[in-house]
Amino acid sequence: MEKGLHGQANVLEILHRAVQERVLLEVRIDGEEKSYGARLLSLSEDLNSLKKHAADLLLSQYASKVQQSSGESSSQEQDPRWILMTPLEPPDGNLRIRKSARVVIGFCLGLEMFRTVVTFRRVQRVESGQAIELSWPPAFQISTKRQQMRVEIPADMKLEIQVHKKGADPFVVPIFDISPGGLSFTSAGLPVSLESGDRVGLSIIGEILMGTPINIFGTITAITKVRDSQDVQVARQLYGVKFVMLSVADAMSVDRLVETIETITKGGSRTGAGRPARKRHGV
Repeated sequence: MEKGLHGQANVLEILHRAVQERVLLEVRIDGEEKSYGARLLSLSEDLNSLKKHAADLLLSQYASKVQQSSGESSSQEQDPRWILMTPLEPPDGNLRIRKSARVVIGFCLGLEMFRTVVTFRRVQRVESGQAIELSWPPAFQISTKRQQMRVEIPADMKLEIQVHKKGADPFVVPIFDISPGGLSFTSAGLPVSLESGDRVGLSIIGEILMGTPINIFGTITAITKVRDSQDVQVARQLYGVKFVMLSVADAMSVDRLVETIETITKGGSRTGAGRPARKRHGV
């Protein structure tokens, strides 16, 4: 962890990227295993105020040393800066976080994972409702991000998406593979023309979801031609979709769905209809 002006510049740059990219935060309350989801909303500090804050901090430290050398007592002032994040999902975390002395937040940017420890301050009223104010991170622990899971859907698992393109009737196709950031599907022919860059609405449906579909938006990012695994004479189109505009709850649902499918594909025992034993499938 870096300290000083250079370290704080890095912290500020990381936080600004997290706000701009609307990354999903993994929030853990000290002493608990359960994790919650949220997104950063805003910061109390911008790039222009960083140098001023650093200068004020140096003056404050100098004044504190002078007081200590002269025998005067001094109290350390709380850092006035803050970060603001959306309410937690699941919502029970919004009560638990108020009683916590330490809050661990983590998120991914590019190929790196960032973690830091902050404290709960208060609930703020914002235009969208309420938000949680946390203390300013002193620094970040940086590690290599684990490779994002992309799992192929087993042949006996009926997991589909209903695709909605503006101005056209929706259609349903089976999912070929899925990751926390997107999915792909194949088809020999679609009732609707899709092109790279098209925005679509998606409803992920299947028995594994126990009757609760995941409704999200996506962008068609790639269209390639592949051969059918059962008949090489048959050509199919493979459509790649990147998820966009996910709510915190939906993003967490997709993560849990991917983890569940990965458990099944790695040989998890099943209790019927593609369900592994001892693991809840509802997402």
